[in-house]
Amino acid sequence: MAKKQIFGTDGIRTTANVYPLTPESAVKVGKAVTRWFQKKDPAKKIEAAIGTDTRISSEMLSAAVSAGIMSAGGNVTDLKVVSTPLVSDFVRTNKCDFGIVISASHNPFEDNGIKIFNSKGEKLNDEQELEIEALFFDGNKADNPTGKDVGTAKIAENPEFDYVSRIVKAFESLKDSDVRLCIDCANGATAKIAKKIFASFGKMEKFFFFTEANGVNINDNCGALHPENLAPKILEHKCFAGFAYDGDGDRLITVDELGRVVDGDKIIGIIAKYLNKNGKLAHNTVAVTVMSNAGLEKHLANCGINLERTNVGDRYLVERINEKGLSLAGENSGHLIIKEINPTGDGIVASLMILKILSESGRKLSELADEIELYPQIQAKVKVMEKTPIEEIPGLCELIKSQEALLEGGRMLVRYSGTEPVMRVMAEGPDSTKVQNAVNQVADFVKNINGGK
Repeated sequence: MAKKQIFGTDGIRTTANVYPLTPESAVKVGKAVTRWFQKKDPAKKIEAAIGTDTRISSEMLSAAVSAGIMSAGGNVTDLKVVSTPLVSDFVRTNKCDFGIVISASHNPFEDNGIKIFNSKGEKLNDEQELEIEALFFDGNKADNPTGKDVGTAKIAENPEFDYVSRIVKAFESLKDSDVRLCIDCANGATAKIAKKIFASFGKMEKFFFFTEANGVNINDNCGALHPENLAPKILEHKCFAGFAYDGDGDRLITVDELGRVVDGDKIIGIIAKYLNKNGKLAHNTVAVTVMSNAGLEKHLANCGINLERTNVGDRYLVERINEKGLSLAGENSGHLIIKEINPTGDGIVASLMILKILSESGRKLSELADEIELYPQIQAKVKVMEKTPIEEIPGLCELIKSQEALLEGGRMLVRYSGTEPVMRVMAEGPDSTKVQNAVNQVADFVKNINGGK
C-alpha cells in the first residue's frame, strides 16, 4: 500500500494554519472528500455535516472545509461545537453522505485536525484515505459546478436532540440513581452535551469542571490527559466516581471513589466482563490495540474472554469490530467503542456504561478495578527530525530485542506517533525497575541519533 502523505492514524492532524491545515488546503480537502463520495452516485446531491471542537482555529478550518464541500456541489449542515461521537450519530440519524469533525482531540490548542465519517458514522480506512489524497493532489481538476448546482449551507437547530434522546433512553435504568459525580469536560466539546445528558438523570448530583472554553484552554491541564487533577475533587465532594473526557469527547478516563485514576485498560476489562456475563460480548472477544497491557490480556483469558490486538487508532478497532462481528473494542488511552450504542469512541457513553455496571452490581469502582492487575507499563516519547523506518535505523531493532529479553515475559513496543513528530517507546513487565531501564535505554539511543532531543 502506498504511504499516506497528509492523513495519519486519526484523519489529518498538525499545527493549525500550517500545511496541510491552512485554509487553502482545507478547501481542497473539502472538495476532495466530496468528490470521492460523489463517485458512488454522481447524480446524487451530496449531504454533509460538519462539527468542531472549541479551539480558536476550528471555525476558520470549518469555514474552509465547508467552502470546499459547497464548491464541489455538496450541501453542508453546520453543527457548530459538538462532540465527535455526536457528529457520528448525526450523520447516521440524518442520512448524510459523510461527516467532518474539525478537532485535534487530546492535542494542545494550537493543533487541529480533520476527521471524516462515512454514512454509517464510521471513520474511513487507509485505502479510502489514499483515494481521497489522490483527488487532493490532482489539483481538483474536475470542473466546479455553477449556478443551481453549487452547494448550500445551513446551521442545524438543536443538533444534539436525537443523540441526547437516544443515549438517555439507552441508559434509562439510571433514572433513579442518586450517586454523586465529578465530571471534567476538558474545556472542550462535551460541556453542553454532557450537562444535557446527565441532567436527564435528575437524582444524580453532578459537579462539572472545565466547562468554560476560551479557544486556547482546551485540554490545558485538564480532561482525559490530566485525570489526576480530578482526583482531589472526588475526595472533596465525596463522589461515587469521576469522569474525565478529552477535547472532542471520544475518550474517557475514570477516577474511583478513593481518588485513584482508573485507566482505559481497566475500564475495557470491567465492561468486557459485564457484557460477557450478560451474554452480550459477541464471540467472547474484545478488540484492543497493541498498546493495551499484557496484564489485561491475562486477566480476561482467566475469565474466558479472548483479546485481539490491532494497530493504534480507534478506526482500526472499528475495522476489527466489523470484520469479526464484535461488540466491544477499546484503547488504553480511553477510546471505548460499544457497538450497540455508537460505532465510534464515545466518552459519555462509556461513563454511563460504568455507572450502569456499578448500579447493577452494587459494588464500588475501586473494587472492580482492583480485580484487574496490570503489569507496570512505562512510556516515553522522543522528538524526531524524520520518521525513518525503525528497521532501517542501525542497531535499534537489536537493542529493542535485547532489552525485551530482560523483561521476564514482558514486552516492548516502539513506534512512531501518527499525529506528532515523535517516536513512542513503551515497555511493560512484572519488574518496574527493569521496565524503566528498558525504556531509558531505547529512548536514549533514539535521542542520541536525533541530536540529543
